[in-house]
Amino acid sequence: SRLQDTQISDRESREIDALRKDCDRLNSEVEKLSSTLLDLQTDEAKHRATSQKLLRDQTISKDLLEKIRMDTTKELESSDEMFEDLQLQISDLTANIRMMQQIAVDDELNQAQIFGTTGGVKETKQRGKKSRRSNRKR
Repeated sequence: SRLQDTQISDRESREIDALRKDCDRLNSEVEKLSSTLLDLQTDEAKHRATSQKLLRDQTISKDLLEKIRMDTTKELESSDEMFEDLQLQISDLTANIRMMQQIAVDDELNQAQIFGTTGGVKETKQRGKKSRRSNRKR
């Protein structure tokens, strides 16, 4: 009677084998999923590092772009001032040439002597561009 109690029936033996196979299959699946999880966590860490680098690069690029914009604005303002100055110089030279041509054509002016005046201190008014520059808001 003791032997009968410890003996396993065929049905119970098949259930035990099926459970062992299920355990082996589940253990194998856990190992595969653990390996996959580790691979995905490694990939995530790489992606995070890449993302951080790209964010730093983006910040640097934005700062550089802002500096370029500011430099370009300053350069444009400087070019505008230089252009105005050159226009004034051209205007002055054109007036001088006209006057010299008029003097060359007119005998009376050609023979005339031009005298300068010296005297007390005169308050001099700034020429066009300079006064415009000082009044311009920066």
